[in-house]
Amino acid sequence: MTSLPDNILHLPEYHVLATKMEEHDLHYQVEAPEPLACEECGVESEFVRFGKRDVAYRDLPIHGRRVTLWVVRRRYTCRACGRTFRPALPEMVDDHRMTRRLYNHVEKEAFNHPYAYVADTTGLDEKTVREIFKKKAEFLAAWHRFETPRCLGIDELYLNRRYRCILTNLEERTLLDLLPGRQQDAVTRRLMSMTERHQVEIVSMDMWKPYRRAVQAVLPQARIVVDKFHVVRMANEALEK
Repeated sequence: MTSLPDNILHLPEYHVLATKMEEHDLHYQVEAPEPLACEECGVESEFVRFGKRDVAYRDLPIHGRRVTLWVVRRRYTCRACGRTFRPALPEMVDDHRMTRRLYNHVEKEAFNHPYAYVADTTGLDEKTVREIFKKKAEFLAAWHRFETPRCLGIDELYLNRRYRCILTNLEERTLLDLLPGRQQDAVTRRLMSMTERHQVEIVSMDMWKPYRRAVQAVLPQARIVVDKFHVVRMANEALEK
């Protein structure tokens, strides 16, 4: 491995010892910072080094290459309490063996790209990407507050080899919900769960009959408007025939 300046990784707590470049990967050996105090008893400067090993942590890709940090993790023995400890690493997510910035990157990328793509570009396991996405989605769902819109949009998205119904707030241009399917009973149940659904005045949708039936049954006061995109598309298809 070749030595490099510490600031190349923008992780000031770590000292870069060496690097190795491969066709699709970059490897950096870095040394973790020394602890300030014993993590067991809290006494400062009363510990000695007691073994070490290199542990692989994934980091953000650099110029299209996957990055692995080989962190020299040391164990210490505290002379005050006699216990052995391995200090926590700053900027790292130990549960997934990656940097915090890579974890945040995966959270965002997993919403926009397939799991396999994110896994391949970062060097992570696809299962790990899926777990990070699931945890983020659950967090967002817990904090999401559904507000019944005045103008409701109903459309569908072809995702994971099936059509799924999308509910949107047309005035706010926000996503309200993504249903597992687009069957009439599923859409009906979701509309019935809306609080103050009498506030819905307009529903924009395509010509999919199950949507229309669901709206007529649950939101009889709402005026149904066919999305002009679907009207134009059907007109073009009719002309081509």
